[in-house]
Amino acid sequence: MKRLLIISLLISILAPLPIFAASKAPFYYGAWLPFWKQQGGAQEVALNLEKFKGISPFSYEVNSDGTLKDSLKITEGFWPVWLKAAKDMGIKVTPSIATFDDALIYKLLSSKKLRQAHEANIVAMVKARNFDGVDIDYENKTAETKDYFSAFIKELSGLLHAKKKILTCTVESRTPNDARFTVVPVDISYANDYAVLNKYCDEVRIMAYDQGAIDLQLNSQKGNGQLYMPVADPDWVEKVIKLAIKSISPKKLMLGVPTYGYVYEVSQASGIITYKRLRSVTYDQMIALASSTNSTPVRNSATGELTFSYATSTSVSVSKNLTFTIQSPIQIALASSQSTMPVSRFVSFSDANAIADKIKLAKKYGLKGITIFKMDGEVDPNVWSKIK
Repeated sequence: MKRLLIISLLISILAPLPIFAASKAPFYYGAWLPFWKQQGGAQEVALNLEKFKGISPFSYEVNSDGTLKDSLKITEGFWPVWLKAAKDMGIKVTPSIATFDDALIYKLLSSKKLRQAHEANIVAMVKARNFDGVDIDYENKTAETKDYFSAFIKELSGLLHAKKKILTCTVESRTPNDARFTVVPVDISYANDYAVLNKYCDEVRIMAYDQGAIDLQLNSQKGNGQLYMPVADPDWVEKVIKLAIKSISPKKLMLGVPTYGYVYEVSQASGIITYKRLRSVTYDQMIALASSTNSTPVRNSATGELTFSYATSTSVSVSKNLTFTIQSPIQIALASSQSTMPVSRFVSFSDANAIADKIKLAKKYGLKGITIFKMDGEVDPNVWSKIK
């Protein structure tokens, strides 16, 4: 009864929507809520709150001086009541602190004085807001930052644990070297020390998405003669898991799972398929795009994702960092070859069934659970039947 009353309160804060009962699952499910879609994400999670054990509002960013910027405005609007209701249901709330600025990360962490001041800012925020802990999501770090980031994680862990708070660490996925390189380099450096993360983080979240063209083996096996540019192929995700659990306890490991897809412009010449990533799409956007182009999304046997192609008259320029190539001596049938419009586009999307594949993998390897990126109000509605 108490839980139903809490969920009713959450929904009444956001919108007068119907309430659906959900049974509590033994498998650990977590989710990130982005500040740019906070209303929709909070409402979506509120409708299914009993399925989760951990929530990370994607709320804080790092200023140049190491102080924190509350981009979510987590102390305003519906958030205080929303977060209290979640905590009353026993759900751990660990807001994410995110930065993607490698130079800033190095500057803050390589200086002991700046690093410790940054740690103090984080602990003060967690204490002031009475959060259960914090999620550290510092991406794009260089290998030169490795030891400083490790020191930061060790020190922050000690400070948080002294106050009975938890530390969650979100890091990029790591693809086995023999799948990344034709000739494996002799000396490879990493920005994240998995052994350090395993020792000091209470939970480690591996972002097993945005695979693209990184796995040369799978590109050769699956991308020759057909379009292949997955968000997260289960075969690649399994490689990521098997590599991670060599250094990180499965009991601490959370698998990051995507709820979105990408649109690519595709061309082929001289046995090479070129993919230009144009934009990401949510489930609602993907369905609308398929409808507007008279396309039917189909399950891709190579990736487990929903895919479709269509032709358009407009070519788009993108940066080199968003351009990928896969060798394909076998000619493919592009959508533009069957149309009067000269440009082909390809969509690959992580829907409910694709997410279910990742849940199976996480359970197969005895992982702590999965964390869904992202809850924005536009997740495939069928995903809730997969979270059990």
